[in-house]
Amino acid sequence: MGIIRRLILLFYVLAIMAALVICAGVCLQIIPTNVWQKELNFIIGREETLAVMAGMAFASLILLTAVFSRSSKGGLSLASGDVHLEAGKPGDVKVTVPAIVSVVERAAITVSGVREAKASVYRQEGEMPIKVQLTITLGQGFSAPRVSEATVAAIDDALLTALELQKVPVEVKVDEVTHAIIERDRRVV
Repeated sequence: MGIIRRLILLFYVLAIMAALVICAGVCLQIIPTNVWQKELNFIIGREETLAVMAGMAFASLILLTAVFSRSSKGGLSLASGDVHLEAGKPGDVKVTVPAIVSVVERAAITVSGVREAKASVYRQEGEMPIKVQLTITLGQGFSAPRVSEATVAAIDDALLTALELQKVPVEVKVDEVTHAIIERDRRVV
């Protein structure tokens, strides 16, 4: 749900809660009968009442569309925490999402033509619990389809070697083509 729908929901719920408090006051006879009847007659006679009702109806329609709308990732949600890999004699084997991201990004960087790589792991339903989306910066003079194919092969090999994950769906997206070689921070091992 987007931020606009969340704000609409906030004001909608606050208005409903205020109406409930007023109704509870009337039912418990905290608000005298002559007071609420006089106020109700005043409210019904105002033109603004129709505008408020139209606004509430519009907010209801917006929130109703949120109920039936589909997620933009086709049922995928960004993974966090641990991913369950296997259950066996030694116990459950789990790996953290940052570890999977690290394996994927390191494998992608080894491919000739990939200058930068940024991976995201998504949870999905089915036999394979995860899907990888990789955004790369492509070197100038390299073919995007060939580099993409080589990158997927390198990632498949790295995931099979390190985590024994087979046939993980990988989606490669090229977001930039550069001719410069990007300097990376040196790592101390």
